[in-house]
Amino acid sequence: MESTKLVRTSSSTRVQVFLLDNLIWVIMIVLFFIFSLTIPNFFTVLNIHFMFYDASAIGMLVFAQALVLISGNMDLSVARNAGLTAMFVGMLVRVWAKGVIPTWAGIILMPVFGGLLGMVNGFLVGKLKINAFLATLSTFLIYDWMTYVINQGAIINLGRALDFPGGGTIFGFHFAILVLFAVGAVLYFLLQHTRFGAYLRAMGGNPEAAGMLGINLTSMNFRVFTIAGVLGGVSGLLYTGYLRSIPSTIATGDSIFLSFAGAIIGGVSLRGGEGSIVGALGGVLLLGLIDTGTTMTSVAPALRGVINGLILLLAILINKSRLDLRDRVLMPPQRQA
Repeated sequence: MESTKLVRTSSSTRVQVFLLDNLIWVIMIVLFFIFSLTIPNFFTVLNIHFMFYDASAIGMLVFAQALVLISGNMDLSVARNAGLTAMFVGMLVRVWAKGVIPTWAGIILMPVFGGLLGMVNGFLVGKLKINAFLATLSTFLIYDWMTYVINQGAIINLGRALDFPGGGTIFGFHFAILVLFAVGAVLYFLLQHTRFGAYLRAMGGNPEAAGMLGINLTSMNFRVFTIAGVLGGVSGLLYTGYLRSIPSTIATGDSIFLSFAGAIIGGVSLRGGEGSIVGALGGVLLLGLIDTGTTMTSVAPALRGVINGLILLLAILINKSRLDLRDRVLMPPQRQA
């Protein structure tokens, strides 16, 4: 009898942990039904398609932030990485080296340049051992002003080739959505099925113990910030096509805060060592869902800023409650004397 009870308890615990680990998808379903019932014509294929498309560019930033948070760090500069990458490469292929470097080369150059900017953070955090918050705050300010200084606030018009990844369609389906899911699949494999993913979680969970086990923390920090930089470059590429131009304000405003919100509400822990790309993808889609809903209800831009702030606060509260509940579920029952 006691054995049967233990089996049932174990099964119940697994179900509870599964629901808590996938809480983002429960929230997504509930919010989707609320919007479908309260917003006329919300539940359409066109709106669902727009929701995915709207989430694509910010999704790269959420993925980048998720990786860095799992490593036990944070990256305040990743959104400005996207902006500076788009502006620098746009000026390079459309102005400075126009006719020398083909416009389509920008598709390759943006992730490469973003990776180089990420390497700067990796060097500061990994090699020089500067606190990640302070290091990336510094590079955020540098990248932010460089984005403006390069073109003095002017807008760069694009060629069709550079516009395609973020704005082009295949059979009526936005290519950016394919990029979002393809990158998500690669990162999922990287985290779940490679030594790098195991080392990343170990480093984020307990860096001292990870170092004692022989994990090269300097190299891991350098690599994770470099990957985050590449994702920032891809985000800049998608933003470029989404906007069909490169303004100096590209990937600015709430982008950095939404990158944190998407990752955290998707189950990535601020404590490091915990989280998944699947959860981060859920956070990305939730941001797209909320943005689609506020767009269809004609919410004023100023009020959207308030909503984004509330989303970030809600993400932190949900994550804290989820982790507390998870610990409580997994805590072994106390034996009574």
